[in-house]
Amino acid sequence: MKNIKDRIETIIYTLLQTSERVIEVARDHTMTRICDRENSPLKLTVDKYLGKKIAEVAGNDNIFAQCDSRVEQCFISGQNDFLVYRTNINNSSTAYSIRILPIHPDKNLLFIVLENLAHYGESEIIQDKWKLALDAAGDGMWDMNLKDNTIFFSDKWKEIFGYNSGEIVTISDWTEKVYPEDLVTAEANANKYLSGASPIYSTEIRYKCKDGTYKWILSRGIIVSKNEEGSPLRFIGTHTDIHKRKLAEEELKISKETFANSFNYSGTGKALLGLGGNWIEVNNIICKLTEYTKEELLKLHYRDITYPDDVDMDVELIKKLLTKEIPSYSVEKRYVSKTRKVVTTLLTVTLVWDNMDNPKYFVCDIVDMTRKKELNNEISRKNIELETTSINLMNTINQLEGLNQIVAHNLRGPAGNIKMISEQDGIFDDKEALTMIHESSISLLNNLDLLLDLSQIKLNKDIQYDDCNFQDIVNDIIKQSQGIIYQKNVDVIFHLRVQNLAYPKIYLESILYNLISNAIKYSKEDTPLKITISTSNINNVIQLSVKDNGLGIDMEKYRDRVFKLNQVFHQGYDSKGIGLFITKTQIEAIGGKIEVTSKLNEGSEFIVTF
Repeated sequence: MKNIKDRIETIIYTLLQTSERVIEVARDHTMTRICDRENSPLKLTVDKYLGKKIAEVAGNDNIFAQCDSRVEQCFISGQNDFLVYRTNINNSSTAYSIRILPIHPDKNLLFIVLENLAHYGESEIIQDKWKLALDAAGDGMWDMNLKDNTIFFSDKWKEIFGYNSGEIVTISDWTEKVYPEDLVTAEANANKYLSGASPIYSTEIRYKCKDGTYKWILSRGIIVSKNEEGSPLRFIGTHTDIHKRKLAEEELKISKETFANSFNYSGTGKALLGLGGNWIEVNNIICKLTEYTKEELLKLHYRDITYPDDVDMDVELIKKLLTKEIPSYSVEKRYVSKTRKVVTTLLTVTLVWDNMDNPKYFVCDIVDMTRKKELNNEISRKNIELETTSINLMNTINQLEGLNQIVAHNLRGPAGNIKMISEQDGIFDDKEALTMIHESSISLLNNLDLLLDLSQIKLNKDIQYDDCNFQDIVNDIIKQSQGIIYQKNVDVIFHLRVQNLAYPKIYLESILYNLISNAIKYSKEDTPLKITISTSNINNVIQLSVKDNGLGIDMEKYRDRVFKLNQVFHQGYDSKGIGLFITKTQIEAIGGKIEVTSKLNEGSEFIVTF
């Protein structure tokens, strides 16, 4: 701040060396400071103008009337302006040059400089006694004489580029140092201004310094003298060193391009999310994942595509980001695509802050985990089936060993008796032998019937029975299939007159899963799916019904094949014809049965009797 104040004082001091008055003017045209040279006749009127707007005194002072509109134009264009004003002071005609110079270090302020021309001829106006002021402001000054093709540079200009007096004399000397690609642009802009086609001359070019390097500069200029035909004679202006700014802009451009490439061509979904929850920017992966176009997404709030149960799941984490308790977070979050498909993702969020340490926007990385989630569910289901099979196999082995002992014990007697009778030749007559063989055969058959009955009981007696709740098991299955249930807008209806059942839970889970998943798989695309799950107790026999309004089965064609292995009733579906076979096997292993009623395109009902 002190450095800026010193620069302002230096500029004002320099301007007053050859001027009567320097007025500092704010952007709203208020005269904030008035400095007069010692012994200036204008000095007595300071209080008349200080703190007032130019328009307020314009009615009483023609000088300010001419300045008001030009000040505004100088603020807009950043260019200097010049006019000559004549007035009577002490009955003597006095000419003043009025220069409006936007060279103030503060861009919201400029200077109005009044020069008394009583001691200068008209040709001397263009000597521009404010050159030193420009140097004090940090800009290099150039003065181009178009008539004799010469150019003059201020000491500050030479300091910027490193040249000595005499090294750059003609306009050609100057143009040779301009970077070739920029010279065309500079000459075109200058010609437009000199011909009147453009209101200002301003261009950014690279200029060759004495050490061989190029430096970016901002070149600005105005015409200060014309001949009688109106052709420009004198063209003066400034060169401002903008090299650091251009380098910073180039670095920023490269940084933006790098970020844009990383953002747009990333293999994962990337998005910028506003603090209010609106999408600011999304890449193609996000569009593919949600099935929305970029234009559609940018009109939506993040809640619009978030699975309802997950809308507020990371609210507390966002609060911690905003309070800087954590730098980022990752959560599993579900989104809903345009076609109502549920997409499970891994969402990672970071918060970007601006230079004033204010939160700016969220950066979101979104990785599609849907397939992984489906595979995990499938693995879990397969593990359950494998565990069931393993338990059944071990039970069967143990039970067969017991049955083997029973068979050996119960059948050995009758079979041995028949063998003995057949070997006792002459001991028994034919009638006695036949009678004894008949009795042994009856005993053998009775034992076989008994063993068959025992086998039905024995093969299942060691399976563990659980206290199963129908509602809980179905809810778990719905949770496993939540994505496809949401996507197909499935309505699951319960009519549970019986809540609990003593049954092997692992069997009941498998039975219900197969029946519900089949109903979802074979649903109709144009009809919302309804699955009705009912239980009842009829004469102390518990029944389960799973009914749907899906594609149904052609019972006339498939009636005897519904529960057989490798039977497929609808083409074009991911089906191997195993589910119903396994379901029937499990039910019958515990002594139950399963039946089906179905009509094509009307739906199916499976009834399980436990």
